[in-house]
Amino acid sequence: MKTAGCVSAIAIAVACAICALGATLPMSMPGISMLTTLLWLFGAGGAICLLLRRAIEADDRVRDLQTRLAREQEARRSLDTILADTQTVLSKVVRQQDSARDGERSRIAREIHDELGQTLLTLRVELCLLQVSSDGVHPSVHQKAATMVGTLDLALQSLRTVVNGLRPLALGEGLRAAIERQLDEFTSLNGIAHQLEIAPGTLAEPECAPYDTEALLYRVLQEALAGVAQQASATHVRVVLQRGGNGLTLRVDDNGERNRRPAQSCACGLAGMRERVEASGGALRIASAPGGGTALSLVLPCSRGLALS
Repeated sequence: MKTAGCVSAIAIAVACAICALGATLPMSMPGISMLTTLLWLFGAGGAICLLLRRAIEADDRVRDLQTRLAREQEARRSLDTILADTQTVLSKVVRQQDSARDGERSRIAREIHDELGQTLLTLRVELCLLQVSSDGVHPSVHQKAATMVGTLDLALQSLRTVVNGLRPLALGEGLRAAIERQLDEFTSLNGIAHQLEIAPGTLAEPECAPYDTEALLYRVLQEALAGVAQQASATHVRVVLQRGGNGLTLRVDDNGERNRRPAQSCACGLAGMRERVEASGGALRIASAPGGGTALSLVLPCSRGLALS
């Protein structure tokens, strides 16, 4: 209605201008009649009105599109806010699950240490007494007892490894020291050489690696090393930790068999790690490394990480 009214007013104004122009023309012009002049003027006026109407319609369409764009932008901002809130809630849920999981792991580790550990230590003491008492009296029994003590020592060492793996992370000494200790134990137990590279300044900013991010990164490293240990063909592993524009990046490369399939336990562990990483806004990828072997890449954002309550 508003556009039609504007067009009508413009048409009337153009008609008046045409009449005024016609009145100023001389009554006799060589070769041109008055009727021809009026028809030409009315045609020009109609063309001008049509162009003005199209311009007004185009202007109305532009305003309509601008209104729709503003509404869509507002809806996009609302969705971004909802997504951020959902991410925060999801991160808090992940933290609660991690807390419950660590509590259960600590309970299991305590029971194994207190019950099974003490029983194995008692058995070792009795075997040592048997070994001493049979020395020079029953050589075969003495030798057998010594073998059993050695086997029991290996069992106790494996039990300590399991208990240490079940206990909550002790990162109070810092992420660097924890990674170095984990790699030293990995090399000692599996005979696989390791190389650790931490770029300067990677852990210089505490806000870039809060405890939750450090714990998640450390757990992923544990799962990656467990996968490497299960591959007999791997003889060397390289661990790189650096900070870039996307956040903290952990890369674990080994020289084992290319395109290997992870063991079922390792695959399940990495699947759980991937879910926790994605919930924290990061990414976990596994691919073939250049020249052979497998490369695991973890990226955790510095700015967000796991949401803190």
